[in-house]
Amino acid sequence: MSANLPAIPTAPADPKKNPTYPQRVHLTERPALEALLKTWDDRIAKARKKIEVLGNNPSRLSYDRLYAQMLGGRDQLSQSVRRMPSECGDIYEEDKHRLDQAVAALERVFAKWDM
Repeated sequence: MSANLPAIPTAPADPKKNPTYPQRVHLTERPALEALLKTWDDRIAKARKKIEVLGNNPSRLSYDRLYAQMLGGRDQLSQSVRRMPSECGDIYEEDKHRLDQAVAALERVFAKWDM
């Protein structure tokens, strides 16, 4: 028995594109992702200025540790921002998850920073 399925309209094949190569549908997200990265870069730069002002203060070690965590989160965020627009399918979703985790980690670190 065959099911009555509606006909799916197909676009004519583009001879310049490989039909088995997945289409990049997230390219337009690049500006928003780069703006997100710049926002975090600016916040981390302000944190760096605070460390410079502390000098040899005894609490500097804890701020140095938090700053190192910020840089790690920033690296993870940067990597996702760079990769996401050109990925598709499960790899895009994996990078999106990494981006969300990086933002959450940065927010936690900044919450400790502001205490």
